[in-house]
Amino acid sequence: MRLSVVLAVLLVPTAAQAQFVPRTPPPSDRMPGISDMATAAQRSTVDHDLRETRARIRDGRDAGQLSKREARALRREAGQISTLADRYGRDGLSDSERRELEMRAQVLRDLTAAQRLRPRAP
Repeated sequence: MRLSVVLAVLLVPTAAQAQFVPRTPPPSDRMPGISDMATAAQRSTVDHDLRETRARIRDGRDAGQLSKREARALRREAGQISTLADRYGRDGLSDSERRELEMRAQVLRDLTAAQRLRPRAP
C-alpha cells in the first residue's frame, strides 16, 4: 500500500512536467494567408464600395427614396463595416476577413438599392 502511494507521488510531477513543453514560435511574425501587399489593395476595394454606397444613400435621401431613419441605419452599417475593416487591417487581412468585408459591403449595397426601389406610400 505504501509503495503504491510513493509511486503515485513520484509519478504526478513527471506527468505534470510532460504537459508544459515549450512551443516553438512560427517561422515568421506573419500568419499564413495574410499578405501585406494585398491588404492595401483589398482595403481600398472595400473603401471604394463603401464610398459608392454612401453616395447612393445620400442620393436616395435627396430624391426622397429613403426616409431619414432608413438612411441613418444604412450609414450606421457602413460605419460598422469601415470600423471592422480598420480593425482587421491593423495586422493584415486574412482571406476570411477580406471575404467577410466584401460580403458585408455587397449586402449593404444591395440593401440600399432595394430600399431605394421600394415603392413609398404617399
